[in-house]
Amino acid sequence: MKVVVYFRQAGGAVAETYPLITHWAEDEAEQPVPLFSQFDTDGMSDAGPEILVQLHSANRWLKEKRGVVVAIFTELEDGSGRRPSYGAARKAAGRERATVLIATTKAFAGQRFSPISQDGLEVICLEDPEGAARDKWARSKNVVVYLRALSNPVEAQAILEKQQREIGKMLRSANVLAEFVETEPLASAERPQLEQALALCREQKARLFIGTTDAVGNGEAFTPDFTDVPYEVAYRKAYEWPETIPLDHCPFPVALYFGKQWTHGYVPLYLANATENDLFEVAISGIGTTVMDREYVETTPSRKEIDSVPSGTGRLIEAYDVYFDGDFLVIYTVEARSSDGTRYSGRAATKGIPDNRWLRIYHWKPISA
Repeated sequence: MKVVVYFRQAGGAVAETYPLITHWAEDEAEQPVPLFSQFDTDGMSDAGPEILVQLHSANRWLKEKRGVVVAIFTELEDGSGRRPSYGAARKAAGRERATVLIATTKAFAGQRFSPISQDGLEVICLEDPEGAARDKWARSKNVVVYLRALSNPVEAQAILEKQQREIGKMLRSANVLAEFVETEPLASAERPQLEQALALCREQKARLFIGTTDAVGNGEAFTPDFTDVPYEVAYRKAYEWPETIPLDHCPFPVALYFGKQWTHGYVPLYLANATENDLFEVAISGIGTTVMDREYVETTPSRKEIDSVPSGTGRLIEAYDVYFDGDFLVIYTVEARSSDGTRYSGRAATKGIPDNRWLRIYHWKPISA
């Protein structure tokens, strides 16, 4: 199999050349033929870590698929979305009748890369190991619950019950490892119960379910300042919107709808189903990317699971933070099962709220297709 390998790295670096080793075999006429290629990583100790990860991933695939490299291209991502090296890689693959192997789709300079096959070319994307591990963590069935209470027993009971009731709605098929309760007001800025909860999440690769981030009692609101542990917030005052809304004129089969009800900088975000068929076992995941001070920054992955979204309705996903989320390019991935058992998937991306408040889920098609 002929292969054109396409690497990506952050702009500002220098695109290097990567030495190749070709393994040979003999055909029936005892003539040498290339068996597969490998990048010589042993002599590249000074290569950047992002490129080394891609080289090792490409080597594993080339050996398994018996790929012979005929051309190499490296894109220097600058955040503009322009990718001239990818265009050149596609042209080379067309001339050579080769497969395009994309070494990573990881975001660089705030830009993820999700190519699709065109013009009959075979395009294969290798999964980024860190991204795969992060996505797996964000889908973990293991959860740790973190609740916030007051020292006053009467008020504490009411606040705890509200958090526990909303947490209960999130626990479908989840395995609760532990529950931690922080009593406020705090004596200092430290949150010892939160630190224990985060430590357990990191150890067990579990998600953190936070009862509420609203102010409790006369204290201040809680703002999570960690990004490595995936978490979900069960209750915010901003979440006091209808769980289900009827659709008036959804312009797309499947879409995200940003509601008009503004509450303290939040608006409701709904998944809209206009497919004329109910959707079941729905999962919506999202992650935001941006560049701050020339550093690539990513939000903690989010994931929402919904039992069903009847046709002609929208179901509440989350409270969209206009001031925070709006600074990121947020990529949403939606998966769902139709009534005949077929699983579908699609994606959408936005930076801020679209002008008409509708965000189409593109490439909505069976996952197996």
